[in-house]
Amino acid sequence: MTQSTERKPKSRRERGQALVEFALVATVFFVMLFGIFDATRLLQSWITLQHSSREAARYAITGRTDCEGDAGREDCIVWTGKNASTGILGGGPSSSTVQVTYKAWDFEGDDWNSTAVDSAAGRQCDQVEVKIAYTHEFVTPMMKVLRPSGIPINGRQKMTNEPYGPCIDGDGVVSP
Repeated sequence: MTQSTERKPKSRRERGQALVEFALVATVFFVMLFGIFDATRLLQSWITLQHSSREAARYAITGRTDCEGDAGREDCIVWTGKNASTGILGGGPSSSTVQVTYKAWDFEGDDWNSTAVDSAAGRQCDQVEVKIAYTHEFVTPMMKVLRPSGIPINGRQKMTNEPYGPCIDGDGVVSP
């Protein structure tokens, strides 16, 4: 007896079954792949905001005002925070999606007041806190369906101003 090397052709039913199985597996695979992609972008946005708030706070504690032209210290803090957010979608120095806020606490001898000073970056030895807010938008349609308004992310850093002059408390007393 001789063996036949011919294969029996697949029926239409078997070919259709393989196509359905591929569609199911490919759907799950691509959902996972794009979910990983969006999750890494979310992590990158959060890390960028943490870095941006740290850079803006570091700039704030030096007392410098040399960021751009005739800008004041407060404008320079905002510009530095936005400039450090360049890596995220819609970030950068002229960004309208990145909001930078800051507040300072007055130095009182060996302690800081519990109430923040409004609209000032503080004097030497005061504490400054910089907050940066951003809404992370997803790029994959599936994630946009789950969170159409995006996810709000905040970066925050609090530092003590360097003594770029004498440390003066709220009453005008100079500390060493």
